[in-house]
Amino acid sequence: MDQFKTLYYDYCKTYNVEPNEIILGEIQKISNEDNQTKIFNLSSLNIPEEQYTVLGKLFSHDSLYTSIHLNDCNLSSQALQAFLHGLVTNTTCRKLELKGNSIHGAGTEALAKVLRKNQTLQSLRLEWNQIGSMDSPAFSSFCDALSVNKSLIELDLRNNDISHVGGSELAAALKRNVTLRVLDLRWNNIGLVGSRALLAACQSNSTLNELNLTGNNAPDDIMENINNALAKNTEKRQIHFGHSQNMAILARQVQNIHTEKDQQITSVLKRVSLQEQAMLKANKSLAEKVKKLQETINDQQLGFNAISAKNALLEADLTVATQQYNDAENEIKKMKIEKDHLIHQIRREYQQEKDGLLNIQEKFQRDLNENLEIQRRLNEKVHDLERKNETLQTTIYELRETITINDRDHHLKISSLDDENQRLKLKHKENLKDYELSSTRNIQRLKESYETTQQNLKEQITKLETIRTTLEREVNSLKSIISTQKLNHEEILQHEKFRLKNEGEKRQHELEDRLRSLITTKEQLESHYNQLLISNRDFQQKINFQSVEIETLKRQFESVQTVNLRKDTEILENREKLKTEYEKKLYLIQKDIEMNEQLKDRIKQLENTLKNQHNDGRNIMRKLETRITDLQAILHQRDQEISRLKRDEEKRLQFLRTAMLDYIGRGTKTN
Repeated sequence: MDQFKTLYYDYCKTYNVEPNEIILGEIQKISNEDNQTKIFNLSSLNIPEEQYTVLGKLFSHDSLYTSIHLNDCNLSSQALQAFLHGLVTNTTCRKLELKGNSIHGAGTEALAKVLRKNQTLQSLRLEWNQIGSMDSPAFSSFCDALSVNKSLIELDLRNNDISHVGGSELAAALKRNVTLRVLDLRWNNIGLVGSRALLAACQSNSTLNELNLTGNNAPDDIMENINNALAKNTEKRQIHFGHSQNMAILARQVQNIHTEKDQQITSVLKRVSLQEQAMLKANKSLAEKVKKLQETINDQQLGFNAISAKNALLEADLTVATQQYNDAENEIKKMKIEKDHLIHQIRREYQQEKDGLLNIQEKFQRDLNENLEIQRRLNEKVHDLERKNETLQTTIYELRETITINDRDHHLKISSLDDENQRLKLKHKENLKDYELSSTRNIQRLKESYETTQQNLKEQITKLETIRTTLEREVNSLKSIISTQKLNHEEILQHEKFRLKNEGEKRQHELEDRLRSLITTKEQLESHYNQLLISNRDFQQKINFQSVEIETLKRQFESVQTVNLRKDTEILENREKLKTEYEKKLYLIQKDIEMNEQLKDRIKQLENTLKNQHNDGRNIMRKLETRITDLQAILHQRDQEISRLKRDEEKRLQFLRTAMLDYIGRGTKTN
């Protein structure tokens, strides 16, 4: 606000003008009101003309005021031109009020320049001016600028002396304008010709919603036709607005569906990647454990080699160790039986899990194929319905065009007949008015002559009382002459009135006959129009039926989506089950490893007993070495089985990943 005030002072200095206190107070208002109103109001205030040049320069750089009021300011054409020159480049003002400023000529040209170049002004009030007086060329340039303007929504031209020529020019501008919605032309002199032109403009303009022609001598039927055309414009605007809202809702729904599918795909891929990472971690841990087992076995083998070196010293103690060996052999047999039982149980469980996984995989494949087939059928139905909808829309559009063409022909015929009827009525009324005006003028003339003579006589009586008798005789003679003339004129008036009355009755009978014939043609056209309306309703019912079918298909599509979501949840549940089972298997393998560790501990105990007793023999050591080799073979077989299980699990995960990717790819292709 301080910047705006300093700018005002600078322009006052450059133009050698003293700052005006009223303008400074108006600038100060907006800072005190916290930028709520943003109205610059100088209505009914006497501001010097030099200030308007400063204001024009000031408002050319303004970015605060959205509304400017200069009503009843008695602006001269130079002041108005200087002020409007600044508004040409203004980009913040939305409303301008210039009521009661006698704008005409050069002021109208300045307004036309503003309308041609300013693209932010939305409301313009020009009430009680003289923009259309004498059918000046300035008003035609104003209309040309209005036809080019693409921002003005509301225009007030009340009491602006606009004639039928100006009305025709305004109508031509309205045919090309695409933004104006409200136009107020009350209390002008547009007449029949101008109102006809405005009716044609309303029929071709699809954005104008309100046009007020009160006090313009416009016929009632034309006013009614204008209102009907404006009502059609409002209906079209509402239909277009509803259609655009529906399209926006559908676009949002489609976008939401795409985003949901993208989120689902990303979530599935993340889960697969997490499972892969978990499997890799488990494989790494298993490999580390197997390495540790191999190291422990190597250590044990080194220990056994050391024990075999000591066997030469322990040959004497073989007799005592035989009994212990038999006991150990019995225990080893028991451990063999337990190991065989465990291996058989593990193989059986692995086979069952493998069969179950294959069954689940086949089931998922069948469900995927069924869902893809259902989705393909639904897409085919949707495409068929879209084709039917397009054909119906084209037929509706053609029917609407035929209806509009018939309406235009109907309105043109009715307007031509109404114009002829109105012309005859106006001619009859004008003849009556002319005769009454001539008779009233003659009577007025006689009354005026009578009053002048009477006044002269009174003055002469006051001035010349001495010659009263002579003047009274002259007054009496004049009164007799006037009375005789008055009687003659009244007889002539009665005779002319009777003659005009007879002629008017004859013409009225003729016009009534023509009106009857026009009413019959009008009824025929209305019946044809009703038939077209009935056909339009039938097509509307068909469109509603098609929309119901589309909604049912949408519901079916939503049900398919719910089924897909259920299938996804089932897949996730199965994955979790597989994960738990895999964890169980890992737990069993860990148990086997613990059993192996227990066996190692037992072997160590046996070694300690052999060391303590020194009764072991070579044969026992050889048998123990053969047993160790058997155990190593069994461990090697276990390692091979574990690696084979890993490979099978990796193949199964790879197969599930490819199946999921194929399912996602087919879903995106069908969409």
